[in-house]
Amino acid sequence: MAVFIKIVKVITRCLMYVCYASMLCLLGLTVWDVIMRYALNNPSSGVTEWSQMFLIISMTALSNAIVEKRWISVGVVVDKFPKIPNFIIEIVMGAVAFGFFLLVGYQLLMLSQLSIQLHELYFVIKTPRWPMYLFLSVSFLACCLATIVYVIERLQNYSPPKDKAEDALDNPELAFLTKGDEKKEGGAA
Repeated sequence: MAVFIKIVKVITRCLMYVCYASMLCLLGLTVWDVIMRYALNNPSSGVTEWSQMFLIISMTALSNAIVEKRWISVGVVVDKFPKIPNFIIEIVMGAVAFGFFLLVGYQLLMLSQLSIQLHELYFVIKTPRWPMYLFLSVSFLACCLATIVYVIERLQNYSPPKDKAEDALDNPELAFLTKGDEKKEGGAA
C-alpha cells in the first residue's frame, strides 16, 4: 500500500510541475498579447484559444492539492460534530468525490474519442481539440487516485476519541478539565 501511495504522490507532483509550466506559458502569452495589442496596436489572433488550453492544462494541480491536503476547509457545521461522525462524513465525502472524479474523467475520455472521430478543431488556431479533452480526463482520473490516497491516509491516521482526562494529560492547556476530578478523588480518600 505504501508503494501505491508513493507512486500516486510522485504522479501528482509531476502533474503539479506541468501546471507550473502551463501557468508560466499563460503568463508569457498574456504579456505578449498586452504588448502586441496596446503598445504595437497589432493584436494577436488565437490568444484566447491558447489561453483556454493553458488553463485546461493547469487543472492538473487539483490532484496534488488533494494529496497534500491543500484546500480551503470550511467546517462551520461539520467541525461541531463529535469525532466519529466527523470521520465518517469525511470518508463518505471522499467516496462521493472519487465517484464524481471518475465519472467526469470517463466522460471526458469518451468526449476525446468523439472529438477524434469528428475531427473537431479550434476555430482560429486550427489545432485539434481532443488532446485538451484527454488532458482534462487525465487530470480528473489523477484526482481519483489522489482521493484514494487521501482516504487511505485518513483511515491509517484515525485514532479513536479519548475522554477528557486523557486529552488533558496529552495537552497541558486542557489540564483545567481534570482539576475537578482530582479534588473529588482527594476528598474521598
